[in-house]
Amino acid sequence: MKDFFTTYVGEFLTALTAGFGGWFFGRKKQNAEVTSAEIDNEIKLSEYYKTMLDDLGNRYEQKYKDVVALYESREKLLRDEITMLKNKIKMLRQENISLKRRVGELEKQLKNENNCTQ
Repeated sequence: MKDFFTTYVGEFLTALTAGFGGWFFGRKKQNAEVTSAEIDNEIKLSEYYKTMLDDLGNRYEQKYKDVVALYESREKLLRDEITMLKNKIKMLRQENISLKRRVGELEKQLKNENNCTQ
């Protein structure tokens, strides 16, 4: 029975020592790998954010150009409408002058007819 314990306890201690040694000496390598992976992830993340910011700038520029074009077309439309309304005002003024003359002529004609009948 003593042989049984010494054999298995010896193997157990050997396995335990090998495991501890592997952990102790592999710790540096594992830490270096973890640090390297973290750095790689941070680089990828920074590239992702940079791409997003570049895209945001491009989208902002495009939206700005769209808004400027919209306002310019709206301004042109309003200027055309103002010109049309000014022309309409001129026509209505001329028509008003013409109608005032006609009213004046009709009033004179009415006075003449009233003077003739009296």
